[in-house]
Order: sequence, then structure tokens, then C-alpha cells
Amino acid sequence: MSANGNGQFREDELVSRRVKVGQEWQTRVFPVVGGRLRILHESNDQISIQTEIVRLDNDFVVVKAAVESQRGRFNGTGTASGQRDARLADSLVELAETRAIARALRFGGIGVEYTGAEEVSHVVGEPRRYQDQDKEPESVFPEDKGESKPETKPAGNGKGTVTQAQCRALWALTKKARYTDEDIESILRPLNASTFQELTRESASQLISYLQTEVAA
Repeated sequence: MSANGNGQFREDELVSRRVKVGQEWQTRVFPVVGGRLRILHESNDQISIQTEIVRLDNDFVVVKAAVESQRGRFNGTGTASGQRDARLADSLVELAETRAIARALRFGGIGVEYTGAEEVSHVVGEPRRYQDQDKEPESVFPEDKGESKPETKPAGNGKGTVTQAQCRALWALTKKARYTDEDIESILRPLNASTFQELTRESASQLISYLQTEVAA
């Protein structure tokens, strides 16, 4: 059974938000992990889901998941951060595990073209609502002409300011992951920053780790 189309997910298993594609704003849908699990159970007589915590810090968790079905064995990795996922800071292990399972199911062919709702922090739990759908968010990056990179500015919060090397790494990783300006704005918002230059050194390091996982997946 293929799950490569909207028809396989029920309406209550999808959340939506607007993203900028080229010069146009489009509405994109993101299935919740429950939808992928339902399809998995309906499509297979025998399944196995195993998870393993590979990193457990006070505010950063990495979990690996392995899903076995009649189509084979598929792995996925999920991360969660106390700063990025502030609303679910008390459930980081569960969140990282959910993301890992969602990615493994996606790699296994269930909704392969859809990023999971749980992988995008600002749409966890419910669809994002836009009060002004015609207003485009301000670009996270400064006006980019050529290969210029953002300059580092002090954050002034006493926790150590982001370095130029970290800014360059964040810039490169988000570009490689094909993040839109809105995607970047969304991952920065829980960190109380609007640009990479406003991050602390610690939060920048955690964000780099997360993006490296995304790019490597």
C-alpha cells in the first residue's frame, strides 16, 4: 500500500502552514506521526518499532528509531532541545523519539514527500494560524548579494556570544537543508533570536548539531 499522496492521510492527521516557494507563498501540509503509524499498521501484518537514546543531556536529546515491516528495515534519527522546543521542555525524550519514528516511517515509504509535523517545532500539536496571510515575514538573513555572510553581533545576555564560525556554519547548513526564511525564523523564535547573530554560543552549537542531523538524514 502506497502512502505517497494526500489521499492516504485523513484530514485530522494533517496540519498546514504557508511557506515561500520562489516568489510565491504556498500552503504545505505536514502529517502527524499518528497518521503514518495508522498506515503502517493497516499495510503490514507484522511490524516492529525499536528506539534507542544515543544522547541524553539536560536540554538536548538524540534518539534513533528502527522500523521493520514487510518492506524491510528503516532507520531514523530525531532530536529535541530544551531551547528549540521550549513548550515541550519536560518531554524532550518523548519528542525526540516521536521525531525519530516519524523519519523512519517516512524513509520506509509512508508519506515520503512530507516532512513530519513533529519535525517542525512551531506546528507541533496544531496547525499554525496566520492573522495576516498577505504579510510576508521579514527575512532572517540580511540582503545577500553574492557570497557575503552575516557579521557577528554581541547578544549581550551574558551567556557567550555566537562566533563568526558558528554563523557561517549555520548559514551553510540551512542553505544545504533548503530551509526557507520562514523555516529559519521558526527555529530561531524559541531561542529568543531573530537572526543567527543574536544567538548565544551554546544555543548556536545546539542548533548546528540539530541541522547536521537534518542534513545527514
